This record gives sequence, structure tokens and C-alpha cells, in this order.
Amino acid sequence: MKLLNPLLLLALAFCAATASQAQTLSAEQQAKLNSLPAPLRAQAMDELRKYQAQQSGSNASQALETPEVVKKTDAKPKEGDEQVEEEFDAADKLADEEEKSEAKVVKTELKQFGYDLFEGSPTTFAPVTEIPVPVDYVIGPGDQVRIQFFGKQTASYDLYVSRDGVLQIPDLGPMPVAGQSFNELKTTIVERVKEQMIGVEAFVSLGELRSMRIFMLGDVNRPGAYTVSSLSTMTNALFVSGGIRPIGSLRNIQLKRAGEIVATLDLYELLLNGDTSSDARLQPGDVIFVPPVGTLVGIAGEVRRPAIYEIKEDTSIQRIFDMAGGLTPKAYPSISQIERITSSGLKELIDIDLSASGQRSGLVENGDIIRIFSALDRVENFVRLQGAVERPGDYAWSEGQRVSSIIPHVEQLLPTADLDYALVVSRNPVTGITTTRSFSLEQLFLQKDSKHDLLLEPKDRILIFDGTKEDRDGLDEVVARLKAQSTSENPQKVVRIAGRVRHPGEYPLDRSMNVSDLVRAAGGFTEDAYTLQAELVRYQDNNKTNRDSLLIPVSLAGSLRDNAGQQDIALQEFDQLNVKRVPEWTEQETVIISGEVTFPGTYVVERGETLSQVIERAGGLTRLAHPESAIFLRESLRLTEAANLAKLRERLSSDIAAASIQSDAISLDGVETAQSLLDQLENTQAVGRLVINLPDILDGLEDITVIDGDELIIKQRPQAVTIIGSVNYPTSHLYQGGLSHIDYINLSGGLTKKADKKQIYIVRANGQVITEQKSRFFPKGGTIIEAGDTVVVPIDVDRVAPLKLWTTTSQIFYQIALGAAAINSF
Repeated sequence: MKLLNPLLLLALAFCAATASQAQTLSAEQQAKLNSLPAPLRAQAMDELRKYQAQQSGSNASQALETPEVVKKTDAKPKEGDEQVEEEFDAADKLADEEEKSEAKVVKTELKQFGYDLFEGSPTTFAPVTEIPVPVDYVIGPGDQVRIQFFGKQTASYDLYVSRDGVLQIPDLGPMPVAGQSFNELKTTIVERVKEQMIGVEAFVSLGELRSMRIFMLGDVNRPGAYTVSSLSTMTNALFVSGGIRPIGSLRNIQLKRAGEIVATLDLYELLLNGDTSSDARLQPGDVIFVPPVGTLVGIAGEVRRPAIYEIKEDTSIQRIFDMAGGLTPKAYPSISQIERITSSGLKELIDIDLSASGQRSGLVENGDIIRIFSALDRVENFVRLQGAVERPGDYAWSEGQRVSSIIPHVEQLLPTADLDYALVVSRNPVTGITTTRSFSLEQLFLQKDSKHDLLLEPKDRILIFDGTKEDRDGLDEVVARLKAQSTSENPQKVVRIAGRVRHPGEYPLDRSMNVSDLVRAAGGFTEDAYTLQAELVRYQDNNKTNRDSLLIPVSLAGSLRDNAGQQDIALQEFDQLNVKRVPEWTEQETVIISGEVTFPGTYVVERGETLSQVIERAGGLTRLAHPESAIFLRESLRLTEAANLAKLRERLSSDIAAASIQSDAISLDGVETAQSLLDQLENTQAVGRLVINLPDILDGLEDITVIDGDELIIKQRPQAVTIIGSVNYPTSHLYQGGLSHIDYINLSGGLTKKADKKQIYIVRANGQVITEQKSRFFPKGGTIIEAGDTVVVPIDVDRVAPLKLWTTTSQIFYQIALGAAAINSF
């Protein structure tokens, strides 16, 4: 057991060493291991190898963690950093309100190119080791070399190069390695193992690399001394120091060693070409110095990378184009500009045609701004097709093109397209004057008439109208433009057509437009048009002294013939054609007869036909008919009645509001009563009843002419008498012969306190009204009531004196209510 103590101690010491990331045995531990007997030494080595395998397996299972070495910085720039960009921004804004004719430029704030590479700041200054080691890496003191033996003997060592450049390798002895490349180191160790350790092979790699101190000076964001990895290059060091300030140069970054410039880095080669050949590897004590920025030139507008660029020596405009990535597809370099500061301290603009390669060879100067303008958004050499077509839009124009090349087949039109009238709208590119030409798609496609296959010019518009729509889309815009461009010497090219045509209105006056053309433009005649003759109103200015109108009769039948000749009158400015309606033209008129007739139904009537004639056509009355209570309704009366009701509601509401201001009890009581009536009026619908005496009509004593929409309702003999108004129980009573209106009022509980005894009236079954003023109808014992009569007891008007419309309102309300009740009872 005592022999095992050294082994245990050695194992514990080795475990502690591996826990601290030092996996090599110290000299004392190696001496203790060598002092063990051979069997125990071999056993101890086996145990140590197993432990190392476990540790390496544990380490291999962990994914490498890549630290975030750069993060976005919100730090404000130092004083002076924005000076360069502010100068160019001020120059760029100088022409913001100016726009060059036939061109425009997109104004953007110019920034210095390349400095956004350093928009982040380092989160750690620890060297990044998770990068491959190049084969030409030079070994130096402090580097960690990992050696693994396998074959007859298995072992793994992590060894460090000593200060004197020597590597102590177990079983091989010391080996000077400082100054060797990594590839040379591997070759030397592998060959030496083969020579001294038979049956053993070696695998060599590098572990932790040495660090070194360098200096970052000049116009960098964080100047000072930095400890970096021995693998670091100039760009690595620039990132660690937070990058270059805007006043520092990106094209002349110097690497100094022992006071001498040993390398120069041009970051533009890296940013523009991806070239890292000048990115030199650093050595201890190196100094990276960033001098102030050199000559600056800006380029704005239609280039791929508009920015402020730093240039070297003499640089041509073409080189600036290359830096900016070339022109965009929208660029129009023919009218470019260069803004330059003169020797007198003023700015001047230089117009230059950069579309020519010779112009691009010119040299730029410090502070120049090159502006590349964009091409116009305007499209040239096209014809626009719009309206009732399957594929509206712009089509390419070519010399000699006609309508048939844009619309080659009639199938390209919508089924609703108007084949009689289409329009080509042209605009003179010099004068801006709009002109129109009309053509017929029917003549073009069906009749193969080449006269309608119009020749097209660039930017012409072809308007195809929809024949089913009342308005012709796009025509109003054309007419408005023709009116707007009219002058005293050039009157507006507009004519008008009104009357019985499908699309009345204003139309463009073509160069040779006749009456038939205007009728065709308006979609033709309606079915009630009088096509024999029309009127053409023509205005004459009489040499600007006065304006007269002339009425010209037009024979439409002669104008529309194929060989019309002079009968098809040529139109002039301001002409208006009026197409009349056929005399006594009427639409189909119907009358409804229902109730007690032999053949009730809807009857088509002629103009001037009377009610008695329609009743006769309906087979006359049945034996149950009661002509005295017939109801005749007319639509025109209903509309008038509805309008009067609306006005009455509005005026009554106003009077109620005025009366409610008074504070006496009588007025307030009247307002409450009137409000109740107004609520009833809100729900009252107009009826449109016309009072007729049907027995006299049937006897031939009188008659009325029926019109479209009239309705006659013939009821059976009524059996009830109705009492409405200010009675205690308004209702209907079974008719009893010989009773007066007073008797029926008593049957309804008598009059209320608000009843007006002097204004009681009776409405007979046929709608006739009998009032108290006709004393012969109101004897002391009362008027005899017939079946179907209605007794109306109004409210006392004096109780609601503030309401001037009270009497009228109550009468209208009761009359409408009686008509509606009569219809509903039927």
C-alpha cells in the first residue's frame, strides 16, 4: 500500500494540473514518476492516459463559443469628426430647390465611404484564438505546442516555448524552435520522433498562442497600447481600437516597425475589391498610424453607391464612377454637373456630358461633387388604349402604325363596347393643342372601311366607350380640355346633342363632322325619337359685333342615308342638335281594379280612356258591390300628400317648440296634446285618395280620365259606423238604421273635455265630408248616419291657441287616417 501512495499523489497532482488547464507534468512530478518501479510506472501512466482521454472527450463534446467582439456603438463622434460630411452636405443642399430642365436628381445626404465598417465597438480585448493557424506562422516564446504520441506508445503533452525559444519534449529532450515556421516545427518534431522513438508517430498542433503589445496612434477612435494575439493583422488591430475617425485616412494606414514604415494598408482595396494582400501581420512593438484624410470627392444622384470618396493623386471621373459602382439604369449622364470650389472661394457649376467616354477621363479636384441626374419618368413612343377593351394599357408605337395594329381583332373588345363611336385623342407636342378624330369600329372590322383605320401618332389615346353606360368614361375630360384651350381666334371644338338619343351631351367637333356623325356619337336614337326632322341651333358671331342664333331644320332621315350628300349638314362650333320625341308617345299605362267587379285585375289603358270604360272592360260590378264606398287611389296625389305631410311635421315641430316656452297651464296642456298628434303624424303614411261619386260615373252623369298607376277598390256594402277623435271610446259600431251621429257618439261614451262640439264632421263612405256649417245636415236631433260613414270629433283648437297649424293638422291627419282605415278594412 505504501508503494501506491506516490501513485495516488501523482494522480491527484495531475488532476489538479489539468483542472488549471496545465496538462504537462512538472519536473518534480516527473521525477517521482521515474522513481517508481517499472510495473507501477506503467500502471500509473495507463491511469493518467485514461484520465486524459476522459478530459479530452469532455472538452471535445463542448461547442466552441464565439464571443461577440464588436457591438454597435452609440457614442457621439468627437469634435471635428462631422466636419468633412457637413461641408459636403451643405454643398449637396445648395441645389435642393433647383431643378434642371428635362432632368431631375435624387437628393440624398452624402456620407463618407467606408467608415460604417467601424460602426461597432469591441466588447472585449481578449485575443480570439478560435481561428486556424497559418502554416507560415513563426513560433516564438510563449506559444503553446500540443504533441500527441500514438502507436507503440500513447501520450499527449501541452508544452510552452520557453523565454529562450526552447521546447522541452518528454523522451526527446530540449529543442530550439523560436524563429521556425509552424510547418517547419511540425516537420522537425515528426522526423525526430521517428528517429528516437521506434514505433511511435507524432501529431503536432498549436494551442494558446502568445500575445503581444502594439500601439494604435493617429486618427483612431481609441488610440493607445493594445495587447493582441500573435495572429493579429492590421485590420484586426483597427477593429480592436474601435476603428478610424471620419477625419482619418482609409487609404494610407501605415505600419511602423522600429521607426520605419514597413507596410501601408489601403482599406478601399479591401472594401471595393476584397483584396487583403496588404493586410500585414503584426509583430510585438509595432505601431499602426492613421494620418489625416486626403483629397475628398463626392458623387451623388443615379449611381449605385453615392458617397464621399477619398482619392489618391490624380484621379479621373471614370475612376470615381468605378468606386461608386457605376451608373443605375435610370441615370442620364448626358446632362451631369460638377460643383467645384474656385480659387476665389466661390462655388461654380460645370455642365458636362458624361455619356461620352472622353469626358470621363477628366481629373477631379479636392471638394468636387459630381451630380448624375436621372432620366425623366415620361414614356416616349407609345399609344394608350383605354375603355371597354380586354387589355387596356400602353402599347409601343412605330412609324405608320394604325388603329388596327393596336386592336387587331374585334375579340379584343368587351361585349358591351360601342362599335359605332370611338375616339382618338392627339396632343401636339409643340403647341400642346388637343385634337380629336372619331371612327367606327363596326365600319373598321365588319365593313373593312380603311377610312376608319386612322393613322396614329406618338402618345395618342384611343377611347373605346361602353355602350351600356349612361356616361361615356373619359369624354368629359376631353371636352373640358377642348374648352380650356379655346381662344377668340380658335373657338372651342365642341358640339352638343339633346333630346331623344341614348347619350345626350357634349362631343368633340371633328375636322369633318356632320349631323350623322353626331347622332352616331350619341349612341343613336331612343325608341321614342322623332326621326323625320330635328332642329339644329347654330350661333353666329357676325364678325364679333354681336351673336345671333339660327334655327336650321334637319331631315334626319335624309342625313342618315348612305348617299345623304348635302342633306347631311356639316357641323360648326357651338352647334346644338335637338332630337324631338314622337308626338303623343306614351309608355304602356296600366290601371288596377280590385274588389267587387266581374274580372278584377290589371288593365292596359289607352290615352284618354275613362274610368267607366275600364269598369265596363272589367265586366261591371257584382251584385254585392257597394259603389257608394268605392276608393280611388292615384300615385301623383300620394306623392303630393307625402310632401305636404313632411312640411307639416316640420312646421308643427317648430310651433310645439315655440309654445313649450310659455309657462301657463293652458299652453302646456295644448303642447302635450299637440305632441301626441305629432307622434301620430310621424307614423302616418300618405294614401293618395281621390273622392269620386262612382254611382254618377256608372250612370254617365260624370266621369274621370284614368292615368298610369291609378287603382280602384270597390267594396262590399259596409256594416259598421266608425267614431274617431275626442270621444271616450273611439271605435266602430254595427250599423243601425235611423240613428244620428249624436247617437253614435253617445254609444262611444260621449265627448271628452278636449272635444270641439262645433267642429264635428261626418265623412261618408265615398269620402265626402259633411260639416256643421251646412245646417241642413245637422238638425237638432243630429244627422242620420249611413253604413260605412265615419264621425270625426276634432280637438278644441282654443285649448292649444299657440299652435297656429292645429286645425289644419288635425283635419289632414283624420282624413289620411280615414283613407287608410278604409283600405285596410277592404
